[in-house]
Amino acid sequence: MSSDVVVRESWGSRFGTIMSMAGMAIGLGNVWRFPYLVGAYGGGAFVFAYLVCLIVIVIPLALVEAGLGKGIQGGNLDAWSEILRSKTGGKIVGSVFSISYATMNFFYMSVTAGAIYFMYSFATDMKSKMAPEEIYNFMQTDQTGIMLFLTALVTIFMIVLLYLGIVKGIEAASKVMIPGICVIFLIIIGFSIVAIPNITEGYNYYLNPNWSQLANFEIWKVALGQALFSVGVGPGCVLVYGSHIKKYEDITLSMLNVCAVDTAAAILAGFTIIPTCVALGLNPESGAGLIFIVLPKALSMIPFGNLMGILAMAAIFFAAFTSAMAQMEVAVTSFTDGLNWSRKKVVLVAGIITLAMALVCVVNQSQFDFWNNFAGNYGFIVTAGLGAIFFNYVYGTKRIRENYMNVGSDIQVGAWFDPWVKFVAVPLMVIIMADSLFPFL
Repeated sequence: MSSDVVVRESWGSRFGTIMSMAGMAIGLGNVWRFPYLVGAYGGGAFVFAYLVCLIVIVIPLALVEAGLGKGIQGGNLDAWSEILRSKTGGKIVGSVFSISYATMNFFYMSVTAGAIYFMYSFATDMKSKMAPEEIYNFMQTDQTGIMLFLTALVTIFMIVLLYLGIVKGIEAASKVMIPGICVIFLIIIGFSIVAIPNITEGYNYYLNPNWSQLANFEIWKVALGQALFSVGVGPGCVLVYGSHIKKYEDITLSMLNVCAVDTAAAILAGFTIIPTCVALGLNPESGAGLIFIVLPKALSMIPFGNLMGILAMAAIFFAAFTSAMAQMEVAVTSFTDGLNWSRKKVVLVAGIITLAMALVCVVNQSQFDFWNNFAGNYGFIVTAGLGAIFFNYVYGTKRIRENYMNVGSDIQVGAWFDPWVKFVAVPLMVIIMADSLFPFL
């Protein structure tokens, strides 16, 4: 590849920065995993535990990573070259981080396409021809051709947006999709209040905490894991998006706003799904099947369910798609900056590989399961843990705070922040992530 690199792009506005970084954070974890975890772990008690973990551990780590990205003005390869004080070592480690995170899209694109398929199923009233809970299995076993087409369509759309760049591609899409998620959820919540009998019972389930759950270590472990995964701390996603903030612009307030929007989206998703399921007598602890099996069944039981289903799946698509862009952008920014390659050529090469592997995962369940396990359960956990350790203990929390975080930021973070991150946030994060790999707690 040649070195025909143009001037490095930065986000075009503060609103665009917040929406783009929120798009990075808001994904299927918010609209799918968060609601069913609320159902499984004591309703409001889980929300409380999640917020505590977010404030105490995740936000401080996110501020450090975003600050490092802003200061380095580069991706994983540049950051690790600085941390390790070795260009060769930095390129190797940065490449491993970037590629392992980008492989998440191998299986993720077909899930994103699944949201479009369910929009189609609601638009054509497919539930009148088969039981709603059967549509998901029908999609997986009998609709391979359609799923190949939709997966290819979604992946190509992502490639086009990344090819257009930071401002015209990622930021432009995020400024539409992220507000769209919140508006759609508010519409569905408002409709549910009016149209669904016994919805009050559902809200009582969602809002009334079972405080006894807080004595269970498991709820804290799951809440912290969800918060870390939701915001995307560690593998380089926050670092890469932070690197597109100009050196003398705010990072602290912007990152706090990103975490607030990310949390609001998760809580709104919970309000949208859990009370409806409870009010209609369905199990809110349905795990992975909540949005593609239980939710369609719930919507089949209410007036205008098809319209609400189209809206819900549109919000799920927006959430999944903006995260998918971020997962690929980590590799694009890192290799463009670190190896002085053309952004457009990197996008095309990474896009072709992603498209090919995404199609393989549609037709081969074992490949889907492998990449889901590798990227989600190992790639993310290992890179996030190592990132937190090296960012804070090797490069230095104080150095990042004084030289990068506080420069140009509306909120000046004091010296108290350094020991808090190094001796509270990082150790707790590492313990939880180690337990995810080798359960001991």
